[in-house]
Amino acid sequence: MYFMFKLSMEGLSSKDLMWVFMLLLIQICGARGCKEEEKMGLLEFKAFLKVNDVNADFLLPSWIDHNNISKCCSWERVICSPTTGRVEKLFLNDIRQQQLDLDDYGWFHYKNDKLWLLNVSLFLPFEELHHLNLSTNSFDGFIENEGLSSLKKLEILDISGNEFNKSVIKYLGAITSLKTLILRNIELNGSFLIQELASLENLEVLDISYNDLETFQLVQEMVVKFQEIEDLGH
Repeated sequence: MYFMFKLSMEGLSSKDLMWVFMLLLIQICGARGCKEEEKMGLLEFKAFLKVNDVNADFLLPSWIDHNNISKCCSWERVICSPTTGRVEKLFLNDIRQQQLDLDDYGWFHYKNDKLWLLNVSLFLPFEELHHLNLSTNSFDGFIENEGLSSLKKLEILDISGNEFNKSVIKYLGAITSLKTLILRNIELNGSFLIQELASLENLEVLDISYNDLETFQLVQEMVVKFQEIEDLGH
């Protein structure tokens, strides 16, 4: 809870000013500490990495809970609101930091690539999340897909550089708040199932570049459906 002050500086004693300062400091420090449920959500994501044989302690060294006083808004890859302390942005791209190889056709591939499923329910605690970057992780599907509909304030989603293919499209339509959707190089091929994104009425930017789509015809229907789209990758 935040306090609202309507005070005249005139007539305030030094003791009164000290209390005002302390209250403001408590609010600021509390915000930097982030919400307990969100901190636990981040730690669960780190545990999820460990279950999938990822050296999470090396890759996310600041994501630790020191006697329940850790301030997760200062952790790497996490950005919180300076006023509410809620997590607003998560940059979980290339979370395993795999080494890339360039093949004879000019495409990049991971060395010793291991595909894995993303547990979407891990993001349920982040009610104020605006920006989520999950690119370049070799995900090839979702677990607990219904968790996507809980991200009611998500505006930017980047899942490029994964192995989702067309199976993921029907689930993305549940995130109706999206304004930017980046599907670059996710193994899309054949016909683009545009009708499965019909619910994304706020969409302004769609990037489907570096996919093996047969034609651009169905994508052009997206332009008709969403007149506000500014950038359509191809």
